[in-house]
Amino acid sequence: MSNPLLKPNDSRFHPLELRDEAGQNRFAEESAAQAGVDSKPGDAFATASDDARPFEPRYEAHQAPRTALLYLLGGMAWTGAAIGVVALSGLIPAGWICPLLGIAPAGAASFLAWEDLKAIRTGAMAAEVRPATRLAMWIGLLGLLACAAIVGSMIYGEMPFLPDVL
Repeated sequence: MSNPLLKPNDSRFHPLELRDEAGQNRFAEESAAQAGVDSKPGDAFATASDDARPFEPRYEAHQAPRTALLYLLGGMAWTGAAIGVVALSGLIPAGWICPLLGIAPAGAASFLAWEDLKAIRTGAMAAEVRPATRLAMWIGLLGLLACAAIVGSMIYGEMPFLPDVL
């Protein structure tokens, strides 16, 4: 041996027995006879069958729905698109920036709604908000397309589906 202080049959390095000399679990909180359980000597982990569990696991949704935020972001995109349409007509000359600014909230609304739908599918979010989240995703996607179409029309200088106002 490399350590002269260690002895071959040292009791510190042997695992403890779970059962004592009488065959009872020495780590049990109460004996099986007191708990009313018929335990065999080999049943080291016998417990009472009618005792109340100290902790009852409850599974509930962990992630809060954020449909109000998604509707707000989609509404911001549609507001930017509406101001962009008015700017194309020539009534608001500085309104060209609004559809550009509406692209970011529209993309955020559609992406966050997609992530919320994945959370609903996995069970991390309540299933009751699925229709509202799906609606918010479509509002964001259509707002993104509307803002992109208006920005494209501003770049190319004309909007063929609107009549000439001025």
